[in-house]
Amino acid sequence: MTTQLSLILTSAKGLEAKASAEFKEIALQFGVRKFQIDKSPYDGILEIEMDNPRALIAFLRDYVRSEPFRVHSILRLIPVDVVVDTNLEQIKGAAKQLAAAIGETETFRITVESRDSPYNTRQLIDAIAEVVDRKVNLNSPDKILQLEVLGEYSAMSVLGPEDIVSIVRLKRGS
Repeated sequence: MTTQLSLILTSAKGLEAKASAEFKEIALQFGVRKFQIDKSPYDGILEIEMDNPRALIAFLRDYVRSEPFRVHSILRLIPVDVVVDTNLEQIKGAAKQLAAAIGETETFRITVESRDSPYNTRQLIDAIAEVVDRKVNLNSPDKILQLEVLGEYSAMSVLGPEDIVSIVRLKRGS
């Protein structure tokens, strides 16, 4: 593992400090006192290390629904299962390991967010698809294999539809 990372927070460019303050307030309301927030080298990305990020995401989802105007700067929260160096063999190895979280009868799709990657999106998707033997459903998958390339390292997760929080979508009610 290249770096400690359990949650990626996105914000608008230039609003990372405000997003960090909002996250701290929400985490404290949830009862989390121990976490580390680091600004990524990429605009609008904060890297967070904490225990049980999915529980905080569930809390945040309810918080935004009940207090929609209290969150302004956070755009999305994405939990991270594993971090690897950004090379195809390590990405394939992690994808093979994570594929166990996708049931044999479940469908999946691969979503790639690439920042400063030596590979194009097609190369990354092909490498992952090569080692995940599950049925693909691009429109309504049971699980999403999320790859966040952050230059030299990449964060990967297997997510259900409830695991990624988009504040804008929550506020719209969809």
